[in-house]
This record gives sequence, C-alpha cells and structure tokens, in this order.
Amino acid sequence: TPVFSVKFTGFVRNDVSWDSRQTINLREASVDLWAKDKQLDMNGNDINAVPNLNMLGINSRLGVTFNGPDAWGAKTSGLLEMEWFGPSDAAVGGVRLRHAWAKLDWAKTQLAFGQFWHPLFVTDCFPGVVNFNTGIPFQPFNRSPQVRLTKHLNADWHLIVAAIAQRDFTNSGINGSSSEYLRNTSVPNLHAQLQLKREKVLAGIAFDYKVIRPRLSVGSGTTLQEMNATVGSTAIMGYLKVISSRTTFKTEIVSGSNLTDHVMLGGFLAYGTNGIESSYKPVKITSMWAEIHGNGKKVVPGLFVGYCKNAGNDPNAIAAYGRGIGITGRGGIDNLMRIAPRVEFIAGKFKLGTEYEYTAAGYGTSTSDARVTSVETISNSRLLLTTTFAF
Repeated sequence: TPVFSVKFTGFVRNDVSWDSRQTINLREASVDLWAKDKQLDMNGNDINAVPNLNMLGINSRLGVTFNGPDAWGAKTSGLLEMEWFGPSDAAVGGVRLRHAWAKLDWAKTQLAFGQFWHPLFVTDCFPGVVNFNTGIPFQPFNRSPQVRLTKHLNADWHLIVAAIAQRDFTNSGINGSSSEYLRNTSVPNLHAQLQLKREKVLAGIAFDYKVIRPRLSVGSGTTLQEMNATVGSTAIMGYLKVISSRTTFKTEIVSGSNLTDHVMLGGFLAYGTNGIESSYKPVKITSMWAEIHGNGKKVVPGLFVGYCKNAGNDPNAIAAYGRGIGITGRGGIDNLMRIAPRVEFIAGKFKLGTEYEYTAAGYGTSTSDARVTSVETISNSRLLLTTTFAF
C-alpha cells in the first residue's frame, strides 16, 4: 500500500429549471427557497406572477480525497473540494471552497479539522431531491470551519461533539449576513449529537447552541455607547432513516431559533425604547421533512414533503433581522410547505433527473412578535430537468 494515495472526484451537472412565478432564491435561481409575495401594480396585476426559465452549469464540482501516513497512531485522510457556485450572488460562476477537511482516525476516536458540513446536516440522512437546494429551507444546510470529535462508544453508538465557526453560511443581522456577529462573542457554535448507526437503520438526536453579538455600539457622536447585548439560541434535532429491500425512508425534525446561517426561516428581534436597541430575542421555528425513495439502480422514484412553522417570540419588538420575518406590515411568513415528486434515470456514471416541486408560502401581516396574521398562500411550481456525469 502506498504511503500517499490521491483520488479525484466530482461531476459535471447542468440544470434546466422553470418557475411559475418569481421566487426568493440564490445564484440566479439555482437554489429556490419560496415564492415572492404578490406585488400589485396600479391596475391590480401581480408583478411577481411572471414565470422564469433558466439553464445553469454552476453546480458542477471537483474534489480530491487523499490518505497519508499514520500520525500519532491514527490513520490520516482528507478532502479538498471546490465548486463554481460562487461565494455570493454577485460572483455566480466563481470558484468557491466547499470542503477542506482533515481527519485522524484511531480505533475508537475520530478527530477532524477544517471546513465541512455542519453537524446539523447529517451526511447519512438528508433529502435526495433533484433540486440543488437539497431540501432548503426545511433541512438545515451549512458548511463551516470546525473542530469535531467523534467517539465510537461501540459498534452501533457514536457521540459527536463540535466547536464551529462561520464562513459562507452566516447569520443575518444589522450589517447583513456576516460571521462578525458570532466572532464578536468569542464563543464558537457548540454542538453535541448521539447517533445510532446500523446497516439498515440510522437514528440520532442533537443539541446545538449559538450566541451572537448583533452590535458593538449604539448611538453616535456624544451619544455613542458600547452595546454588550447578545442573542443566545438553541436547536434540537431528531432524525431517522430506515432501509428496506425496495425503499428507503428518511425523516427529520428541527425545533430551534435564529437558524438563518442554515438557510432557514427566522432570525431575531430587537427590543428597546425610543428606537434604541437594548436587548434581543431569537425567532423560534419548527421544521420537519420526510422522504421515501426507491433503491433501484436504473430507475429511482422519490417523494419529498416538508413543513416549517414560524413561532415568533415576545411582542413589542422594534426591529427584525432575518429571513421571511417582520414586525409590521405585509411580507412576513407564517408557514412553508413543499411537496416534490421525482424520478431519476441512471446509466453507469450518467444520471438524468426530473422533478416537480410545489412550494407554498403563507404570507400575511406581521405583528410585533414576528408572528403573522391574515395568512394568504402564495405558491410556486418548479419543473426541473438535470443531467449529471460523475467521475
């Protein structure tokens, strides 16, 4: 066996998508979240009721996996991967780092460092939809720099703990989406997870804690004052995957708050007097999804369903920071629902995917607790055709 081994991996992917109306999306609608609210012109016509067609190859990917000599008695391995999704909407088509991940594996312990999937994204239990959104915004989606320790308690049970920073996937706040809010607390995002992993069954529970500091100061000039208020938030997750002879079933539920760094609904609220912020509270959400798909090698049908509910927080907020939330007027979202049937056709390393995705957003009037009244459903239908050539 050579001391070093290197293997290139990746795929060339092309997407053709059609949306029945304008959407809230990322990267030229490569990733769609939900339909835009109606916007009526002077004649009562909905400006956002305009369909959209697009073709993109930016979801293609190139990576390298490698193994090296043992270190401190541990097996060593790593992953370096990039994509052309771009680091922002302004840089679509640009190269972006996906993973930079190094692992040390002992008999009963794994220690890993670098940028990889956040532990709330379970790599053995996530939606297998054709859409590149991977179940967003019902499924937490986040890759971040981290230090992760996995303890193999026995052959089936595994304990995962991690300290996590932010890079591409960050919280929304006063200065837009940024890692500065987490960095300015000097406290990493902390995570603990217990997982049962057998050949045909995977199950787990997880707890996630994060605290951010939205501001360093309030006021200006002679009224400038240091601001120490922070926003603490938690998330609890449970998941299950069961593999039978012909089908695979997966499901997950997340109950948490301030999960905008996972491309989910919510954020946080500011409280204070005379327009001056003095304290903050996170917006609570509950999100769940389930999926069933075939286990065939040539034709693989599947069905995904998801639901998310905005639970707000205390009333009398003076500002809202996040995604799909507000404290006054139209535009806040009470709930989200999605159903997406699909069929994939596989021939060797080539795959053709087809999917119909229906997403309904419950828009309405926001109240000072970020809850929503007078809810009205605004929906989008997405037709998707993809080709993927893997290597």
